[in-house]
Amino acid sequence: MMSDYPVVLTGLDDRRCIVVGGGRVAARKVNVLIEAGAKPVVISPHLCVELERTVASGEATVIRRAYRPGDLKGAALVIAATDAHAVNEQIACECEQLGILVNVVDCPALCTFTSPSVIRRGDLLVTISTGGRSPAFARYMRESLESVIDASYGDMLAILSEVRPRVRQHVPRGKQRAAWDRLLDGEMMDCLRTQGMAAARALAKRIVAGYCEPAEH
Repeated sequence: MMSDYPVVLTGLDDRRCIVVGGGRVAARKVNVLIEAGAKPVVISPHLCVELERTVASGEATVIRRAYRPGDLKGAALVIAATDAHAVNEQIACECEQLGILVNVVDCPALCTFTSPSVIRRGDLLVTISTGGRSPAFARYMRESLESVIDASYGDMLAILSEVRPRVRQHVPRGKQRAAWDRLLDGEMMDCLRTQGMAAARALAKRIVAGYCEPAEH
């Protein structure tokens, strides 16, 4: 049984995230960081075509040389994706000394975090992790779930986040659980899928109003 504990890193848009390596695996890791809002720094003397495009677009920056000790200072997290095990070990060692989170591709023993497979639907984030034990299985699970967790789930979350302040402020505490159960009983999702966002938003407001104190209707 795994002894891992899942967390979600936030605020990566203003933190230094480094990917060491310039191949296709590094490119995938860079894309994941970009999706999370980061602007990664790539350290590698050579870049694959995909990484060259990413750097050219301004979504990532590059230091065009091999990794050197000291390169990782100030980083929030580091991903080691070189094809040299000794270099990856050196990167992991520096990260340990500096207290930096590190992911070493294909070497869970050197990792202090792993990158899960991710399904994004607006602000909804669903992650699937095998703790680095089988990335292929995590990818299989993600692909199996992507058609089930469609875009409507992200839209649903957007509506629920809009009505949440009113539920907290105006629905009596003893009725809040019932209000959320009603919002999530399936009618809103059906409305969203058949009639669209505006109709679902209006339905959500009516449902919440039904649980407010009379003066709040």
